[in-house]
Amino acid sequence: MSLENTTGAIALRVVESTEVFAATELSIELSEALRILPDRREVYVGRLLGMERAVVAKRFLTHPQQARDWRREWDGLVKLEALHLSAPMPLCVAEEVDGSAVWVMMDCIEDARSLQEAFANSEDEERFEIAQQLARLVDATHRAGARQTDQHIDNWAWDGARLYLLDAASFEYTKHALSERLRLQDLAAICVTLAPVAECLFRAAIGTEYLVDDARLRGRLLDQLEGAIVALQAERTRRYFKKSRRTCTEFFETKAETHRMLHLRNADPEIVQALAADPEALMGEGERVKSGNTCTVQRVLRCGRSYILKRYNKQPWLDRVRKFFSDSRALKSWSSAWVLEMAFIPTARAVAVYEDTRQRLPGLRYLLMEQIDGQLLPEYIEACGTDAARIEAVADEFVQLWESLGRLRAAHGDLKATNLIAGDDGRLYLFDLDAFRFGLKPSAFERGRQKDLRRFMKNWSNRPELLKVFEAKLREVAE
Repeated sequence: MSLENTTGAIALRVVESTEVFAATELSIELSEALRILPDRREVYVGRLLGMERAVVAKRFLTHPQQARDWRREWDGLVKLEALHLSAPMPLCVAEEVDGSAVWVMMDCIEDARSLQEAFANSEDEERFEIAQQLARLVDATHRAGARQTDQHIDNWAWDGARLYLLDAASFEYTKHALSERLRLQDLAAICVTLAPVAECLFRAAIGTEYLVDDARLRGRLLDQLEGAIVALQAERTRRYFKKSRRTCTEFFETKAETHRMLHLRNADPEIVQALAADPEALMGEGERVKSGNTCTVQRVLRCGRSYILKRYNKQPWLDRVRKFFSDSRALKSWSSAWVLEMAFIPTARAVAVYEDTRQRLPGLRYLLMEQIDGQLLPEYIEACGTDAARIEAVADEFVQLWESLGRLRAAHGDLKATNLIAGDDGRLYLFDLDAFRFGLKPSAFERGRQKDLRRFMKNWSNRPELLKVFEAKLREVAE
């Protein structure tokens, strides 16, 4: 049973602890759920009553791998502490009174932020310091023969002064410093979890703070890093695409007699329930954005927030037969949106996808997205007039998006300017992902890439000055 909404104290008995933790029984009061892995593991922020100590508590539920999972977490914390690597202090292992769930307790890092949040919300000087500390901590970890096998952005925390390693269970250890191959794999794994600006800072920091006593090895690693990143990104996107189709920490799947639905777990319950109850009624609430034979697009306002609801209309009978064994365009767009978000490519955030299953052949499909505040790119360019600085800024954003798509070996399929929005936040958003493909083989990627670029440049065929700006920016990154 999940304790996500539990209030009040939970009594536990200590079965293993460090020397600094003397209690044999304890009570914990939970304040926040950090992560829920159904039927497997739950992570909470809590407070040990009587000690008034803030902790992060991992609760391992009863299942065949329970003992292995909590043991890995506890032994990992103890090992990191013994190696003097920056990580939360281990406190104890405790059981619930009925002996079912096992808890692993560690100190809570005060004012902790994820690495991504720290990079995004810090001034330049602090970002530089974070990147430097990250390179030094990675160096220390590699020298100690340790590496995270599940490297991602939430496995690091920053408290404003110090960087910490998290998820101790995902570490593996060798008797000596990591080999060149393992070093390269780990550096690439860190790079793909960082947003572009943060990644640039980290890669610069590697050049000065990593392997300071072995410049030749560092040079080889830096030379091979981009290729390793591209290969790893392909693997990650395939896994995440599949993950978006099932219940997990981020998403929740519902199957009913009438429909199948996936939604973002932390989405507003009211809009999710409205879609699940009657998607056509929700469509009727909104304002028409686009009408077409293929799809109908409606803007919907709920709880003070604007959404875009896209209905994929029924196609002719023969088309539906052909696509019987294929994913719907709604489901492809849902998963593609999350692949783009994982790769730090701005797009409309997918909230839910609904598939009508009452008929044997594919029926109506609905995709619910958050609305992007901004202007379609042609309108934004027109509004820029002769402001060269604004036009250059949007060209820089396009080049960043173009490079990120390249790393994914992706093709949009219809990269016209009206499928891009210049957001109020200064970023360039890509949408309309019905034809989006990623992880393409070299020949298909090259064809798709050329088609995308031709389609994009065609938008400015009557504006040679704009063509020159975009072409010059693309040449800069190609050199």
